[in-house]
Amino acid sequence: MSSTMILMTGAILMAANPWPGWQWEEWRSVTGAEKPALITPQVGTMDLVPLMRTDDGGQVQTIKDWETKRDRILSTLEAILGEPTPFQKVPALAEMLGEEDLGDYVRRHVRIATEPDDWVPAFLLLPKPLPTEPTPTMLVIHQTVPQGKEEPCGIKGSPELAFAVELVKRGFVCLAPDMIGFGERIPEGANPYAGALEFYRKHPKWSFFGKMAWDISRIMDWLETLPEVDPRRIGSIGHSHGAYTTIMATIHEPRISAAVASCGFNTLRTDPSPNRWCHLTSLMPRVGFYVEDIRAAPFDWHEIVACIAPRPYFNWATLADGVFPNTENLEGIFSELKQVYGLYGAADNLEPNLVPGAHSFPADGRNKAYNWLKAHLPARTEALRFGQSVIPPVEEAARASLRKEWERRRGEIRQLLIRDIGPVEPPEWTPSHQVVEQSEREGFLEKKIRYVIPGGETVAAYLLLPSTDGTSLPGMLVFHQTVPEGKEEPAGRSGRASLQFGPELARRGYLVLIPDSITAGERVYPEGAFHTEAFYRLHPNLSALGKMIRDGRLAITLLQSVPGVDPARIGAMGHSLGAEEALFVAAFDERVKVSVASCGFAPFATEANLERWARPEWFSYIPRLRADLRAGWLPAWDFEDVIRLVAPRGYFNYQTSGDEIFPEAAAIHPLVEATCPIWKLYGAEGRLRSRLDPGKHDLPDSARGEIYDWLDGILK
Repeated sequence: MSSTMILMTGAILMAANPWPGWQWEEWRSVTGAEKPALITPQVGTMDLVPLMRTDDGGQVQTIKDWETKRDRILSTLEAILGEPTPFQKVPALAEMLGEEDLGDYVRRHVRIATEPDDWVPAFLLLPKPLPTEPTPTMLVIHQTVPQGKEEPCGIKGSPELAFAVELVKRGFVCLAPDMIGFGERIPEGANPYAGALEFYRKHPKWSFFGKMAWDISRIMDWLETLPEVDPRRIGSIGHSHGAYTTIMATIHEPRISAAVASCGFNTLRTDPSPNRWCHLTSLMPRVGFYVEDIRAAPFDWHEIVACIAPRPYFNWATLADGVFPNTENLEGIFSELKQVYGLYGAADNLEPNLVPGAHSFPADGRNKAYNWLKAHLPARTEALRFGQSVIPPVEEAARASLRKEWERRRGEIRQLLIRDIGPVEPPEWTPSHQVVEQSEREGFLEKKIRYVIPGGETVAAYLLLPSTDGTSLPGMLVFHQTVPEGKEEPAGRSGRASLQFGPELARRGYLVLIPDSITAGERVYPEGAFHTEAFYRLHPNLSALGKMIRDGRLAITLLQSVPGVDPARIGAMGHSLGAEEALFVAAFDERVKVSVASCGFAPFATEANLERWARPEWFSYIPRLRADLRAGWLPAWDFEDVIRLVAPRGYFNYQTSGDEIFPEAAAIHPLVEATCPIWKLYGAEGRLRSRLDPGKHDLPDSARGEIYDWLDGILK
C-alpha cells in the first residue's frame, strides 16, 4: 500500500495533519452548510435497516414496493451530495491532445467538456485492429493515487491495476478519466488531492461525489457520439476510489449497463473512521455532521449499492482490507441484495465475492470480472444489423457462406435475449404424466392430465387425441391467452369459440397438448391470477417469460413421448399471451417445426406502453427491461429479431389493425415480411407467412382456416 493510501485509512487519517483546505470546519465556514433535516428508518440505530423492509415497516413484496424505497434512498442521498451552482449544460464535446500506437491498441489523449469552464482529461484506448462498428466499452476509474488515469492505463503505478490495458487487449474500448483532484486536475501549485476549497467556493452546495457523477454522465454523452462505442454496452470498473466512484456513478447514470467494484466500501456503522467520506478528498462533506454519532446518519452503503439493481453488478471485497476494514457483514448484505435482484428475476446479475486478502484486486479476481463483463456486455449491433440487411445472392456458394455467417449471428441474438429474459434451457427430465379424467368429445378423446416438472411443480393440461386412426400423428402445443381459466379456453371448455383451437386441431388429425401457463388455471399463486410476486420469490433468476419458455420446452418433451405422436412433426400455436409463448418457444427450440402467433405483440419501436412488458406489480413479464426503460431506451432487441430465430422453420404471424390490446401491432406486419431474406437463404420463403386483417383482438374463422391449411401443408 502506498503512503498516499495509508493517509486514506480510517484512524490513521485523523492522526495525520490534514492538508490546508481539506479541514471540515473550514469547508463549513466557506459554504455555510447546515446539517440536513433528514429522517429515515436508518436514523438512530446501529443496525442496518433490512433492504427488504419498506419504510413503514412492512415487507417488500413487489418491484413497486422496492422502487418506492429506492426513490426515497436516492432522494436522501441527493440531500447529502447537494447540487451545483446553476450553469449551462455543455454539449458533447472533446478535444484531441495526442495519440500513440502501442502495438495491441491505440491510446488517445483527450479532454472532455463537463462544465462551461471545466474539462476532464482522459485516455481513450482503442483495440487493434480499430473497431469498425459499435463495441462494448468500459469506463475505467483510478484509485486514490496522484497520477490518476495513468495507473489504469499502465503508465505509472501498480501493474495489477492497469485495468484499461487488460480490457482493451480483450477487445473493449476503454476510457480512463482523471477524477476531480487527481492527475491533470490537481490545481496548479497544490498538493495531490488538495484544492477542495476552490471547488466549494464555486459550488458551495455540491460535493465531490456529486461532481464526479456529473462528470461521468457528460463523459457518457461524448462516448455515445463515437462510432466505435456501443452506447447500450457501456460499463464501469474501478478499485478503491474507482470502486466507490463506479457505484455512485452507476446509481446516478442509468446508461451504465454493468459495474465492477473492487474494495470500494464498508458500512458507515462498522467503519472505525467514517470521517474518511468528509475529509481529504472531501467526497461527501455533509457526512461530517454525523461522524460523532454515526447512528444519526440517514443512510448506509448497503442501501446505495442496492440502487444499482437490476443491472449487472460484480463486487470484489476482502476480509483483511486495511483501507475499508470490518467487511464481515458484507456477506449478509449480499444475501439481502440477492433478494432485491430477485424481484426482477435477475439474481444472477449480482456477482458478490467476499474473499480472504488485503486491499487489492488480484489476477484471479480481475480475470473473473473480465469474463463476467464479456457475458453481460455482449456484442450487439452487428448481429442485429446482419439480420436486417442480408440480401441472399443467387449463387449457391455465396448463399452457403451467408447461411454459415447467419448461424453464428443467431447465436449472438439468442444471447442478447437471454440477458434480458434469463436462462431458457430446461433441466434434464424424463417425461411422464397421470391421466386424471377423460371423456369422449365430438371427433376426439379428451384427457385431463397432470405432470410434475423439474423443481416439483405440478402442471395440469388437456391432451386431445383425434378419433381418426393413425399411429404417427403431428403434434400441436397450444398456449392460452391472458385469462384466469388458462387452458380451459383453448380446450373449448370456456371463453370465445374463436380461440378454442384445441378441438379444431384435434378434429383435423393433430394430437394436441394444452397446458396451464404459470399464474393461470390451476397454477395461480395466492395473490391471484397473473400475479407474479410469488413466482419471483421462487425463481429469482428467471423472468416470467423465461419460465414460460422453459415450461413450453418441457411440454414439447412430454408431447413427443405420447404414443401416436410423430416427434419430428411438432408445432406450436397461441393467441395474445399464447402467441408470445409460441414464438419464443420456437425461437429457442428447433423441435418446433412450425409456429403460429396471433395478436401477440407490437414492435417495441412503436409500442406506446412498453412498461406492459416489465410492470412493477401484477404480471411482470420481463422485469429486467425496467433498467432499459429507466435509461430511456428501447430494449436491445425487437420481435422481428425473435422471428428471425425461427427461420427456416415455419412461422405464421396473424394480426388485426384494430387490436385494442396492442393498438400499434399493425406495424409488425411489414417487419415480419422484412425478415423474409433469412428464409430465402434456405430456399424456404414459403414457410413464412404474415396476415393483417381489420378487426379486434381476435382470430376469426377465415384466418383460422388459412392457418390450419398452412399447418397441414408443413406438418402433414
